Amino acid sequence: MLTSRLPIGYVVAVNGTEITLNINDDHRGQVAAHADGISYIGQPSDFLGIDAGSDVIVARITSIQYAEPKHAHSAGVGGMYGYEEPLRQISARSVGYLSRDAARMSFSAHEWRLPALGAAAFPLTRVEQLATVAVPEGEAAILLGHDARTGMVPVEVPLSTLLGRHLAVLGSTGQGKTNFVASLTQTLLNRLTHPRIVIFDINGEYANAFSHIQDNGLRISVVGTKEKANNDYDGKAEFLRIPYFALGRHGLGRLLLPSEKTQMPALRFSIDRLKYLQTDAEGAGLIGEKISLFDDCRGGDASDATDVISRLRDPAKLTEAKAWPHMRALSCLASDWYAIQKTKSGYERSSFLFGHVQSLVNRIRSLIDDERFRTVVDIEGGAPSNAGLNLDDEATTLINKLFGSPEDDKAFKVHVIDMSNVAQDLMPFVLGSLLELFASELFKRGPSKSHPTFLVLEEAHHYLRQLPGDSETGQHALAYERLAKEGRKFGLSLLVSTQRPSELSPTVLAQCGTWCVFRLTNEQDQRSIASATEHGGGYILKFLPGLPRGQAILLGGASPLPIVIATPEAAPKPISSDADFLVKWGIKPT
Repeated sequence: MLTSRLPIGYVVAVNGTEITLNINDDHRGQVAAHADGISYIGQPSDFLGIDAGSDVIVARITSIQYAEPKHAHSAGVGGMYGYEEPLRQISARSVGYLSRDAARMSFSAHEWRLPALGAAAFPLTRVEQLATVAVPEGEAAILLGHDARTGMVPVEVPLSTLLGRHLAVLGSTGQGKTNFVASLTQTLLNRLTHPRIVIFDINGEYANAFSHIQDNGLRISVVGTKEKANNDYDGKAEFLRIPYFALGRHGLGRLLLPSEKTQMPALRFSIDRLKYLQTDAEGAGLIGEKISLFDDCRGGDASDATDVISRLRDPAKLTEAKAWPHMRALSCLASDWYAIQKTKSGYERSSFLFGHVQSLVNRIRSLIDDERFRTVVDIEGGAPSNAGLNLDDEATTLINKLFGSPEDDKAFKVHVIDMSNVAQDLMPFVLGSLLELFASELFKRGPSKSHPTFLVLEEAHHYLRQLPGDSETGQHALAYERLAKEGRKFGLSLLVSTQRPSELSPTVLAQCGTWCVFRLTNEQDQRSIASATEHGGGYILKFLPGLPRGQAILLGGASPLPIVIATPEAAPKPISSDADFLVKWGIKPT
């Protein structure tokens, strides 16, 4: 396959997949000629072809060096100057091989294919470079960018592989992640007929990138009240306060982080009996009866509260409310369910037992008193979304509103959920609750029962991570990890974007099949990638600290081998650019 070209060097050492080549004397410069013209060689990350009979072994240059020779080249001892010059050597690593079937060239990413000593090495032609990154014939593909070295080789990936396994987009701030995610999403919208893309837009950046979408294909929802919103998108956005009761057992568990052994049973009991309670400013009670449940462990006789709890254990004869109670009902019922004990003088609230649930009660109280929380979560209760008070129905209604119903495949093409009103310290709880709820809804539906969804999680380190707390509390972070591990069976593909991969759940990172990694300088972040990817321990990640803006290393299942790509510009662009200090501050004349 290479016989028509002049070699630039030859193999002198093979150590596993590591290959050392000596460059011929007449190619000591920076260029080499081949049948298609001139190729630059001698830069790390470039590709070389090594003769292997009917095949071509593809090797990536890892380093270049001079080696002091023990013997001069046999064809020119001493050279024209009468002394031995150091040998120019290239270290490379085998990444696969090219073979030709009839008129078609194909690439196989098998590193075990190694050259013989003395085998000739050549620069790859453009046709061979295209073949190394080509999508298998017959597969639908989309363009992710061009090779960063020459800009001449388009890098496409199979759609089935990209969407069939999760995608991680990582990189420091300002390196082009948002632009890449917007460009990729725009490409999917242009390529597919009935896509369903949901974007958790943490900073309110993405809606502008889809302003060109017509026919109701774009939906914009702003989490929070209109009065507190940063943007109403010219009246095109829907404002959404999340009803606390719609989060259900799973979402409220993530929001309130109860301990498993003591607080979780109390919270479950309270959630399941919400529909029988009414509240006032002080406490809660059964519908049509006096308020007798409190969350302050007050002294005195607790017989009335004991009677209420006893009747709630078998609620068949109780009257169901017509509206959901205030969120205060949770803390009052959980407190008295756990803290009341029988004493010699009757039923009383025990301060010792109350101490076991006090942290849960305090969390509920603090959220109720937090104006920023009330902006995005409706704590007042209110009318049900359907007939009757049913937590499962409320959860399904909320999930269908955010992620689309399983029956309607044309509800929207892209749904931008603006989360910019959610306070940063509340984000792990509120967004984590939505993901918990979404996961439980998907698993309840069963495999193949949901319209396939591409979920974009921006700034994922804020909410896809373990939360502070004891060892029991930390277990509540596992539901979204199950979403990452098993979501593809339920029609879910994740795009996880973050500037701090070291703060992200290692389980979520490990489930990503394709990686697009922009510039990263933090060693801890680099180690988290190295431990999560199959190529993580390789030389390719050494290039991360030096990547220029807009370039990224593409690796994983969607790419047959790691390659540095220049990412395209999104059009229209998301609102994600550096502040123009010179314009805003002005420059004094010199």
